[in-house]
Amino acid sequence: MIQTPVDQQTRELTTLEYVILGFLAIKPQSGYGIISNFEMGLYRMSASTGSIYPVLKRLEKLELIASELEAVHETRSRKVYTLLPKGGVILDGWLRRQPSMAEVIEEYDIAMHKFMIAEYRLSRAEVLAWLGGYEKITEWSRTMRTALDGLPDALPIESIHTELVNLSITLEIEARLTWIHAAQDRLREPHPPSPSP
Repeated sequence: MIQTPVDQQTRELTTLEYVILGFLAIKPQSGYGIISNFEMGLYRMSASTGSIYPVLKRLEKLELIASELEAVHETRSRKVYTLLPKGGVILDGWLRRQPSMAEVIEEYDIAMHKFMIAEYRLSRAEVLAWLGGYEKITEWSRTMRTALDGLPDALPIESIHTELVNLSITLEIEARLTWIHAAQDRLREPHPPSPSP
């Protein structure tokens, strides 16, 4: 779990809290909208309904987000949450942080959430720098995997299932590197000018 200090009086934010700040950086949302992002987003992350609302209360108490009641016709009012400037600063620090080994090996969905949120918060150069760090760690992971695969005589005889799991890990690493290179290439392309209104 990636953590960083909010200030000297509070505990560090969790990955879930950062991702929620990221969702609110994209647009103000209700608690239900945030839950829907987790359940039906491009990259899923485990977050129960019972964990989202306490996180929203905590982030609001820390003055990282604010809520406002929104009247919805023919139904009850709902709270809509908005990212505050202090929350934006903390979120941007998390997005700029170079990827960790855990994000490459165990928390791939978190890395993808960071990448998607970064589009709304960071410059293209900052995103490319983040991708460069992600590439280095992924290449190091591939090097370690190759070294382990090169030592069959030193290891006990593996079952076919173990061999297939190792193959899966190797293919995942290669797929991530392929994605990183594709993302770098696309982000280095000049953007066409926006259409005039």
